Amino acid sequence: MGALKYTITVESDAPPQLFLGAVIGGATVVEMRQEKVELISAAEIAQRHGISTATVRRKLATINQGSEGKFLYDPVAALQLLKDSKTKRGRKRAN
Repeated sequence: MGALKYTITVESDAPPQLFLGAVIGGATVVEMRQEKVELISAAEIAQRHGISTATVRRKLATINQGSEGKFLYDPVAALQLLKDSKTKRGRKRAN
């Protein structure tokens, strides 16, 4: 009987620490493939981050990959640009 093939799906912000030839649970890793990233809409990003779609479109205008009316974005690049940057404005408080 030949070797059986299993598929495991892993989602993560960083690549998994797996290596070809590694033995995991009695099985050997023989192939790893990254799926093509699908573009997501401004509405999905706004819902995920709790901000308005207008704010998403304004902040991510540089990476817009859709047409004028579609506003589609790469989710990885969008996450990097929308991370909470705690920029402080004005002078420090005097306690």
